[in-house]
Amino acid sequence: MTQLSLGPALESGVNLLHGLTRRRSAVEEARRTAAAWAQAHPRLGAQLVTSPRPGSPVVDYDLLLDHPSGGTIMLGVQAEDGTSWLVDHSTHWAAGYVLTVDGTHVSVSEAMLMLRSLARPGMSPQEELVRFCVLRNAAEQEEVGLADVQAAADGFRRRRGLLGHDTMAEWLDRMGMSAEAFHDHMTMTAKDRRFRARKRAELAPAYLDRHRDRFAQVRAAWVLSDEPVEAAELDGPLAGRWDLRLTRARTWAGELPVPLRELPAGGAAGPVPYEEGFLTGQVVERQEAVADAATLKAAGEAAFEEWLTGAAREAGVTWHWL
Repeated sequence: MTQLSLGPALESGVNLLHGLTRRRSAVEEARRTAAAWAQAHPRLGAQLVTSPRPGSPVVDYDLLLDHPSGGTIMLGVQAEDGTSWLVDHSTHWAAGYVLTVDGTHVSVSEAMLMLRSLARPGMSPQEELVRFCVLRNAAEQEEVGLADVQAAADGFRRRRGLLGHDTMAEWLDRMGMSAEAFHDHMTMTAKDRRFRARKRAELAPAYLDRHRDRFAQVRAAWVLSDEPVEAAELDGPLAGRWDLRLTRARTWAGELPVPLRELPAGGAAGPVPYEEGFLTGQVVERQEAVADAATLKAAGEAAFEEWLTGAAREAGVTWHWL
């Protein structure tokens, strides 16, 4: 779409917003009307955002459009209802939100609580927030009961030492969170747990089939050192040397240092540069992957991480501030 043809489309979008009934009871009708408008303007990628005002039957609407040169245009129409712009927009749908991912909004309070519980090395807060939204979208339809929610709340409180009523009440006050909001958060936590368990079990067998070498069971030994150590020395008295870090492990091949992962039984590698020194190692024993409970659990966790990374990469993300 050219710049010249954008003007009529914007005018049409404003007329669309003017014609929508701003009542909760009319939201579905408004969405159908907006969907028909979007089909008539397919190159705009139009999305109608609805935001019911707390304690009010009034609903605010905004229309998000793809700009031909990149970025997003947000159209909004302020009704002539006698309310000043500053007061009306202090409760605008985006005023308390950090971002929207595939139609799911995250408020500032939710983001603060989520970031307190997730701190992953090498991942930015923005990436964490997007992953949180993707998971919440995916887990929304999971069925959980009061026992599931209570278990999630009990675990949350134990991890943070919030064991007494007064301690919990003080924490809620400090976080600016009501008991109802905490219950809603724990409900989503329970749904998230249920979804993770189901998705991991669903993905594990196929992932294991694709990565059987990664889940071969191995017994290996390796040394990290400041100076090169020959492989033949691994059978000698290395344990007494203070300048070496000797590791002996029985694990999956994918958990070994990279230079050792593909070695056959009896194979050796090194000394090779590794991290800030040198690595020398050998694989003593190697067995083909088996689909036992422990291996399927590990495969499910790796598969879930792969799925989540891909879903977060493909998600439609709108940052409202930052």
